[in-house]
Amino acid sequence: MPKYGYVARTRLGAPEKGALEAPSPDDAIAVLQARDLIVISIQEEKARSAALGRKRKMHQKVGSADLIVFSRSLATMTEAGLPLLRAMEIVGDQTRSKRLSGSIAEMIRDIRGGLTFRDALAKNPDIFSNFWISLIETGEASGQLAKSLEQIANYLEKAGSIQRKVVSAMVYPVILLAVSVIAVLVFTLKIIPTFGEMFKNMNAELPALTQAVLTFSHLLRNYFLFLAAGLGTAWFLLIRYIHTSAGRWQFDKLKLQLPIFGPVFQGVAAEQFASNLSTLLKAGVPILHALEIVITTCGNRVVGSVLEHMRSGVQEGRPLAEPLSKSDVFPMMVSQMIAVGEQTGKLSSMLDEVAKYYEEQVSTAVERMASLLEPVMLIGMAVVIGILVVSMYLPIFQLSQTIRG
Repeated sequence: MPKYGYVARTRLGAPEKGALEAPSPDDAIAVLQARDLIVISIQEEKARSAALGRKRKMHQKVGSADLIVFSRSLATMTEAGLPLLRAMEIVGDQTRSKRLSGSIAEMIRDIRGGLTFRDALAKNPDIFSNFWISLIETGEASGQLAKSLEQIANYLEKAGSIQRKVVSAMVYPVILLAVSVIAVLVFTLKIIPTFGEMFKNMNAELPALTQAVLTFSHLLRNYFLFLAAGLGTAWFLLIRYIHTSAGRWQFDKLKLQLPIFGPVFQGVAAEQFASNLSTLLKAGVPILHALEIVITTCGNRVVGSVLEHMRSGVQEGRPLAEPLSKSDVFPMMVSQMIAVGEQTGKLSSMLDEVAKYYEEQVSTAVERMASLLEPVMLIGMAVVIGILVVSMYLPIFQLSQTIRG
């Protein structure tokens, strides 16, 4: 018969640890409950030692996939009636993120020491955002922790889906751009100098296009390190400026105003706002607190300022959609649908529709842009390579015509 180690508390709150034999974990829990104990965690000792001894391929960072597995697994196990700490121990043994695994072990110790799950999460703000903490706090208060964890998992999966679509759509254009740049550099730094030496020995008068290409190649070969250092310095200074308050504001504003990419960034902002706010409202988070969380999780300062005006307006009793209708950050459809949701009392459902609509819009727009970028980049690369090739062979054509004449 298997042996189970357990951690429990008496009705007076005194901790108790021990081990007992039982046919199954459920039977062990039943025995402990019959002793009037509150079970915190229980685990088969052989399984625990095997899990501790099992080697896993682990990584350091905490990715969205790790958090999805964490929230989804906890939701499933707590919904099935497994004690929270037992579920956390299982997830901690299975996670492949070394950092998350350590944080889970620390949270287990904190909860055993008397902290709530919400407070244990709050001690790891670099992993668990205010969005997490608020949903967990609401779930614990309402006795629907599994539902809150499920909502978090759904939110993370939806956000990850949009990100994956954007990345996958842009992979080929980025590869094509990199190949084009490398091809031009190889042609300019290796092939053109060979032609230049040949033309020098011919003592022929070169066409303007050929002379310009040779001059460009000469400058690039002799000042390549200086050019690379200059570009690197400029890039470093630009990044530093973007990290300042004024620079970040201008950069975020520019993203929303770009001719082709601006509408896509606006759609992403609308989807994230609607999805986040809907998830928080459905979990029972008060509207003002929900807006505060959405503002802190917003990645765009300009969008965040609009949401701050919205929160201030709601605090003063004005409609939620009013600040959106006066702003050019969000498409007009967002404010109109939110206004309908407020009037009908179905705000969270209407926000879900907004999020779904803009998720599809962003996906379609990104795919369309990628499909347009590919031929444009191919044509552009062909034109550049063509100019370089023609510029090198133009003197040869002229020389052959002179000899024939």
